[in-house]
Amino acid sequence: MQLLYLAAKSEADHYAREMKREQEEIVAVPETEAAEVAEILAQYGVEPHEYSPVVNALRKNPQAWLDFMMRFELGLEKPDPKRALQSAFTIAIAYVLGGLVPLFPYMFIPQALNAVVASAAITLIALFIFGYAKGHFTGSRPFRSAFETTFIGAIASAAAFCLAKVVQH
Repeated sequence: MQLLYLAAKSEADHYAREMKREQEEIVAVPETEAAEVAEILAQYGVEPHEYSPVVNALRKNPQAWLDFMMRFELGLEKPDPKRALQSAFTIAIAYVLGGLVPLFPYMFIPQALNAVVASAAITLIALFIFGYAKGHFTGSRPFRSAFETTFIGAIASAAAFCLAKVVQH
């Protein structure tokens, strides 16, 4: 969980460094930054005579100019500092719960071979359900998402199983 928190914190630190650098550039080389705004607007099909008022409006509002450059030049969105811990906690819980799914059969089936088969079956069913839910909630085709998730999970499981067999011998 600490690694997940640190990753989110690193993202926030990166954003802060880039914002400071961009702020310094707006003050030190405003003409260069204004030209960059014009280039960005041109990429969106805005004509030269149309982006001059936009550039001038941004120059009058340094915070808006900075926000514009962060978003459109650097492609960075301001991270919410509260989300770092929440994101780390959510991912940690998901890892724990997801990791328990293949272990459940071993808790109830004493024969190892039967437990392996049950674990594989339960894991594939869980992957299918999670894939379907992912497809449903993301707006993609649920069955395609379910089959993709199941297939990728099966390949990863088979690779891990084979690697364990190689290491075992």
